[in-house]
Amino acid sequence: MPAKKRFIPRNYRWFNKLLRWSYVIWLRAFYRIEVVGREIAKGMKPPFVVVANHVSILDPFMLGGHLTEPVYWITSDGNMRTRLMKALLRLVGSIPKSKVIPDIETIGWTVDVIRKRGGVVGIFAEGQATWDGTTLPLIPSTAKLLKLLKVPVLGAVIKGGYLSLPRWTWARRRGKVEIEWKRLFEPGELKALGADQILERLEAGLAHDEAEWEAGEKARFSSLRRAEHLELALYRCPSCEAIGSMRSHRHRFYCLSCGMALVLDSRGRLKGARRGQAPYEAIKDWNRWQEASMRGFAADAARDRPGRPLFSDAGALLLRGYRLNPLRKLRTGTLILFPDRLELATILGERLTFPLDQVEGINVLKRALLEFYVGRELYQVRFPFRHISARKWMDAVVALQALRPGEARP
Repeated sequence: MPAKKRFIPRNYRWFNKLLRWSYVIWLRAFYRIEVVGREIAKGMKPPFVVVANHVSILDPFMLGGHLTEPVYWITSDGNMRTRLMKALLRLVGSIPKSKVIPDIETIGWTVDVIRKRGGVVGIFAEGQATWDGTTLPLIPSTAKLLKLLKVPVLGAVIKGGYLSLPRWTWARRRGKVEIEWKRLFEPGELKALGADQILERLEAGLAHDEAEWEAGEKARFSSLRRAEHLELALYRCPSCEAIGSMRSHRHRFYCLSCGMALVLDSRGRLKGARRGQAPYEAIKDWNRWQEASMRGFAADAARDRPGRPLFSDAGALLLRGYRLNPLRKLRTGTLILFPDRLELATILGERLTFPLDQVEGINVLKRALLEFYVGRELYQVRFPFRHISARKWMDAVVALQALRPGEARP
């Protein structure tokens, strides 16, 4: 029986109350959460939609704990492929969504919650958590969904959440988190506005730059491991331009190739170690350079080295599945990226090939799991070490696909 027929989103009030009076209380205390516009959030009556920026895995709990009604959060189905996680996320009313792949079931479940149950749906309109603390481009279909639902829209902007637990790390840091609630749309406005106008107002309402916010707040975020696993986000060295050479330990961030050494301070800024100077002080500036440089690297490789690999990582475990179904181990080997394909070379001499014109929906699940679709089959790659960046694979594939007009896009 297909997974979609077995799964029905439910949201149990008793479990939400249990979370609110246990885990959410701990979150408020540990992360020092402050709320702006509390009366706006408390005054909302269902049905309505919550739309928020996405900075960490804690966002649904930080936001849901300040609302009186249970929220059905639209969640990546990648988080629901084990029985334990499926059971837990079912208790909080998660609506599964295949990342980047159009999903009619998700829309159907969302409409059912709003129109038949009179409930509350939560949407992270970026589709994924930010890597550098700035709001990502919003998914355009979010505006069309809001126009379809025609219910009030409550906006939430999380500030300080990125510096408290960035997407790229497992290490929490304690500082300050501010949640700003705002009423973004009324039903009449959604009916009168076009989808492009709705999207434009959404982008303005959810825009946030963590570095600029921190500069004004002058907040400090304490942790003994502030820089650990930053290489999952910043995988290319600006000094020598080596890819995959960055490493981290405690507060230190350094390049194995050229020896560049930096320190990540308590304000989330990079400083030169040993009296050196950081090529970029803000993570967002390094990230912008890296994105542009990857596009250039991919273009050069496709033009000058069409038959040679761009890079590879050994010890990769490849799994295969579909949507909510558990993934099955397929092969282990060296993952190699060519200008026109992904290959997994096994120790037995096999070559599993995935042409880039057939790869769809490539993304990074959580911090370091690479996922993509070929047809209706989902493939997931798990790397053997935490310092291996799945994001570099995603960025390179996206850059290569952009050079091929009319072919598959993620």
